[in-house]
Amino acid sequence: MPFVAINGISRLPALARFLLGLVAINLVVFAAFRVAFWAAFHETLAGTSRGDLLKAFYLGSKFDLRLVLLLLLPLALLGWIALFDPARRRAARIAWLGYLALAQCVVLLLYFVDFGHYAYARVRLNASLIDHLTPVEVAARVAWDTYPVLPGVLGLLLLTSAYVWIVRLAARHTLVPATRPLDKWPKRAAVTALAALYALGIYGKWSWYPLRWSEAYFSSSEAVAALALNPVLFLMDTAENRNLPYDADKVREHYAYTASLLGVKTPDPGKLDFARYVTPARKPPVPYNLVVIHLESFAAFKAGVFGNSLDATPYFDAIARDGLLFTNFFVPEVPTARSVFTMITGIPDVNGATTASRNPLVVNQHTLVNALEGYEKYYFLGGSATWGNIRGLFAHNIPGLHIFEEGDYDARQADGWGVSDVVLFEKADESLRKEKKPFFAFIQTAGNHRPYTIPDDRRGFELAQADNAALHDNGFDSLAAYNGLRFLDYALQAFFTKARKAPYFRNTVFVMYGDHGNPSTLQTPWEQLRLTGFHVPLVIYAPALIKRGRRIDFTASLPDSLPTYLSLLGVPYLNTGLGRDLLGLGAKDPHFSLIEHAGVLDDEFYLRLDADVARLFRYRSQDAAEDVHERYPEKVAELRRLHEALYETSKYMLYHNPARPHVPQGAVVPQAAAR
Repeated sequence: MPFVAINGISRLPALARFLLGLVAINLVVFAAFRVAFWAAFHETLAGTSRGDLLKAFYLGSKFDLRLVLLLLLPLALLGWIALFDPARRRAARIAWLGYLALAQCVVLLLYFVDFGHYAYARVRLNASLIDHLTPVEVAARVAWDTYPVLPGVLGLLLLTSAYVWIVRLAARHTLVPATRPLDKWPKRAAVTALAALYALGIYGKWSWYPLRWSEAYFSSSEAVAALALNPVLFLMDTAENRNLPYDADKVREHYAYTASLLGVKTPDPGKLDFARYVTPARKPPVPYNLVVIHLESFAAFKAGVFGNSLDATPYFDAIARDGLLFTNFFVPEVPTARSVFTMITGIPDVNGATTASRNPLVVNQHTLVNALEGYEKYYFLGGSATWGNIRGLFAHNIPGLHIFEEGDYDARQADGWGVSDVVLFEKADESLRKEKKPFFAFIQTAGNHRPYTIPDDRRGFELAQADNAALHDNGFDSLAAYNGLRFLDYALQAFFTKARKAPYFRNTVFVMYGDHGNPSTLQTPWEQLRLTGFHVPLVIYAPALIKRGRRIDFTASLPDSLPTYLSLLGVPYLNTGLGRDLLGLGAKDPHFSLIEHAGVLDDEFYLRLDADVARLFRYRSQDAAEDVHERYPEKVAELRRLHEALYETSKYMLYHNPARPHVPQGAVVPQAAAR
């Protein structure tokens, strides 16, 4: 078999053989650097399991292959053109050798810098390094005084020279005519197959989503993630988040005010610490499970309990009436990935360039989920956890998390979002029934999203019909959207029907919230203000703890989620985000929600900054869309202050929320210094 493979390769076109040789050479070089990294910093990996080490090396090799293929991509694309073919033109060969030498020199330099960067900061090379390169004179002096610059430059030149020598040797042996070249069609087939493999190598995996940096964070260990990452690719991945996205001076300006809002008992303006240890006033006699159900694209106005007459959500409405229904609950940001991040961390995802889950610089986050000590933790998702780089957020920050994703279900995917919500809930119920310990479960539905796929196996669900006028008058833009929401409600009913018969039901707090809303087809005042995209339902349902259904009408926000749920469970926690226990707030306490980067709500008013021009709306009144900022200048000033405090603090918290122990007040709680 090896002889057949070698013989087959020898019959390939010269450029293809040269590329294969270059891939092999570069993979060996990058693998050597990864082994050297492991050898140099192995003490950081003490206690790491062999399985995690092997997985880190495996993922690292895939990242390395991607880098190799990207470096060789110009040659792979242009080399087939006669003018640029290194096998037919000596000038082209010299030019390509020059390109390879220069590219490899730059890559090796970045590897050298990465070693020094990690030795100093225990962080792989990322785009924040660029901020430390100015002023150039100071940066150069520090580098000269700190690192062996001359030996490094000498080593760089020697390694680059050795690389060029090996590449020239490979060119001499491969860029020659084949002794028995393939015929026309076999040659085309071979080149096509190699091109497909090339593309797959860059994509990184046989999956709906490509290989992403977040997969390196499969473990809660920073050192394991560092071993798996490729420093050059990681530098590229972090480039779009390079600029410092917060203003510490503004955070400090509002610190006393923000700390007061959040109930920080021992404010520290120097460290800008917002941590506060919370001990709930009541604790149930037995540990309660917590099941958080994330309802995709569930706008409040589409539910019957909020007055919609099309009756798309009868089961959800029934549970809402038996539980605690927060009628003015808002998410600070859309889309889905931002809401998931906000719920887990308690920090509004105001990351500018992209969602925070996609920003490698903020992957390390403190979460109240880890206050549930002794609990098993589950994450159920019908598709891939690589979506939105959510895997990094969950797996890296919640040790021991059990992730169920595509490939873990005994059903075909309904569409690109994964298996149907009915199948998702069936797997969740099946898994939770087997659990002997208390548990936390996050169940993320996805079916109520375009294209609103209803699977062939509907489990008894029947499609409904509605005329266009009725759909329009109730805010639905299509019959598919209406049935999509009905199917989500049906999946909820199927889940709770089974859960009620399960041992875990009595001692479980169930939470349901919409991850974001939708535009309405009706031009209601809230639609004109775009609030329908942020207004979602929140229901807390626990028959053993909540004996009577109740509507809670004050303004609440997604960061308040976990503080509220853990307080209901009676679990102490260290809160480092913007959230508060909603059930512990009184009528006179401030109630608020940030709305994107330019808005904030309290119980009566909505302040929106349009290009820094303040507009004020009494959003719960009959004239909700009327701008009243001239009549209430004091309220404008008050809400401007609230908005800037919440927004600037949120940006700061994204970068200053490392995992910390959920320790009692009075114990030492490490806090990174403000920078």
